[in-house]
Amino acid sequence: MTNLTRDTILQRVPDIRVNIDSTNNIEIYLEGRAIRCGSHGLVILDAFYQPTSLSKALRKLQIGIKGAQDWMDLMSTIVHLYEAGVLREKSQNIPTFRIKASGFDSAPIHVAMLNDKIRTSSFLKGIQEVVHPGDIVVDIGTGTGILAIAAARAGARHVYAIEASGIGKSAKAIFEANGLADRITLIEGWSTQINLPEQADVLISEIIGNEPLGERVLETTVDALKRLLKPNARLIPNRVKIFGLPIAIPQTELIKHTFAAETLQNWKLWYGIDFSPLIDITRNSSQTFYINPSLASDWKTLCKPVLLADVDFKDGSQLMIDNTISVTANASGQLDGLLVYFELELGPTMRLSTHPAQADKDCSWRSPVWILTDPLNLLTGHRFTVTYNYRVTEDQFRVSVARI
Repeated sequence: MTNLTRDTILQRVPDIRVNIDSTNNIEIYLEGRAIRCGSHGLVILDAFYQPTSLSKALRKLQIGIKGAQDWMDLMSTIVHLYEAGVLREKSQNIPTFRIKASGFDSAPIHVAMLNDKIRTSSFLKGIQEVVHPGDIVVDIGTGTGILAIAAARAGARHVYAIEASGIGKSAKAIFEANGLADRITLIEGWSTQINLPEQADVLISEIIGNEPLGERVLETTVDALKRLLKPNARLIPNRVKIFGLPIAIPQTELIKHTFAAETLQNWKLWYGIDFSPLIDITRNSSQTFYINPSLASDWKTLCKPVLLADVDFKDGSQLMIDNTISVTANASGQLDGLLVYFELELGPTMRLSTHPAQADKDCSWRSPVWILTDPLNLLTGHRFTVTYNYRVTEDQFRVSVARI
């Protein structure tokens, strides 16, 4: 059912996360997906750490096999990991990518980003402002290659376009179709694991996620500053400001995303089951949902935007963020949560914001909305604190709110 043969050379993708449960079952996290692979997962990942033929790997793996069923389980796990994209063929050179439901090489993600005219056009204008004729440019996470092409057209002598997912092969075909194959080199892999033939004058890194730092842009940029860039290199973006907007979340949204009393009552009427114990989940754990920021443009805000973090990407030492900000309410109401948005500095005059009032319906970013476990009833003048934490070791951020 696959194209695998004994001579197929496979290698695991370079950046994955692995979880091992109490029964020794392995769950791999790749590009936003969770892939279960049984108890053989770790030894298979180790066997294909370097490009290895299937026959050679099987000779190594068969040492620990106990019987026919164990062998069948091993083989089916290899096939499963291959079909899921965890194991990939090194010789694969097809200039297209498989359409997946999720992941950075899925068609819908790139369609959404290219349809987001404000996002893409803002980056193109930033490139025009920053890239100078004769520059060497590195584009990390090139995707379809549009920003690499823009850099070449802005006068870059050469562009190194780095991409770890399958969309890179399509980017290479797009470079050729636009007559730029001699000035743009596709490098497949993760920027933290490759070297460039020469250091670059400009870094382009359009790897800003819904959670602004969630795609490891901070860690990736720090590594690039140390290894891939010339001193005083220019960055696009060179700064991100992360804001929290204290909000009263409409009841219609709370019903969609929480175990609200009204929701539980509906389920009891519909199904004849008492779901009230689920309320404890709401009380004991933070909850987050994501929304097109433009849809929150009419939500009630209880104070001005709170600057959670101001990240200068040129500062290679900023690897941990711990900010607590004191805030005064300028309106009365129930503080249900915090909508997180950001502002990117893309060039001397170019800015891009996902503030609900500035984003449009085609915005491809989704704003995280953090729901408070205990909403605060506020009057004008009441004070509270907002805390923002980010750790590169945890690769995630946390937001919390407390009354003063």
